[in-house]
Amino acid sequence: MPVYPLAMEIAAARRSHRAFFLSLEPHRQGLLAVTLAAVLWSSGGLLIKWVDLDAFGITMWRSVFAALTIAALMRPGWAAPWKAGWLVAGLAVSYAAMLLFFVMATRLTTAANAIFLQYTAPFYVLLLGHFLLRERATRLDVATLVAAFGGMALFFVGRLRTEDIAGNVCAVTSGAAFAIFLVMLRLPACGPKTRPTAMVYGNLLLVVAMVAVNLIRREGAFTPGAGDMAALLFLGVCQIGLAYVVFTFGIIRVHALEAALIGMLEPVLNPIWVFLFLGETPGWWAVAGGAVIVAAVGGRTLVTERRRPAVAAIEAQALHSEA
Repeated sequence: MPVYPLAMEIAAARRSHRAFFLSLEPHRQGLLAVTLAAVLWSSGGLLIKWVDLDAFGITMWRSVFAALTIAALMRPGWAAPWKAGWLVAGLAVSYAAMLLFFVMATRLTTAANAIFLQYTAPFYVLLLGHFLLRERATRLDVATLVAAFGGMALFFVGRLRTEDIAGNVCAVTSGAAFAIFLVMLRLPACGPKTRPTAMVYGNLLLVVAMVAVNLIRREGAFTPGAGDMAALLFLGVCQIGLAYVVFTFGIIRVHALEAALIGMLEPVLNPIWVFLFLGETPGWWAVAGGAVIVAAVGGRTLVTERRRPAVAAIEAQALHSEA
């Protein structure tokens, strides 16, 4: 097929998909956006293990590319960090802590441990969302959370080792930071310019901190090879930068707990990438656990979509006024 007609077909397909997405009501747009973000996040465990740098080196390079990606795609407003306000500062610090401690956890313990313990975040969101956002969890939310954690426990049977204490502590810390970040993104004061500004500052904070660490150590541990640089580029641009651009679009259209629950698809997808690229076959416990999580989150989504009141016009008007 000639190149020009093929390019026209691709462009037409993109316009069709965009028109379909825009035709959805805001809540469904949010569900799709958060799901896509979880898919992109799920590549992190594999690539972080693959790169031949320590946690500080990976964090620095990934954040360099992530900051550039978010700034290019979202064009945030700029202000001196000390004038940006407490919300930007809180988002930036929680975002940076989430990224750093997850990389440290993945390097210090198994990827399974890191993901499993980071996704204690929905428990924190359940509490913080109730007190700070007045978002009350329904019985269906609680049942979904319990079922999802039950499935995750099956998924990682036999993989949580007592000798991985440092990595496990880092993973739990990352989960707490993730929960704070999620809830702060949902605060009424968090506007469309606040989110990207905070994420760019969070990545730049990590870059400055990691450069300082490297200068103190003087080990040259931050210099990647060509293969490592390709992986770091993907981690920064897609796994973090693009994922969080998509995620911040979705988070204002769904509840914080709902976003955290959908994010639990990440530990389901992580071993799939390991199987496809490294040939590591998941055990039957993992398959059963993944099925439970997908069924719990998918079932909740179907039920809530059927129960949702006809408020699409009100939501769309509110989102339009914010933009």
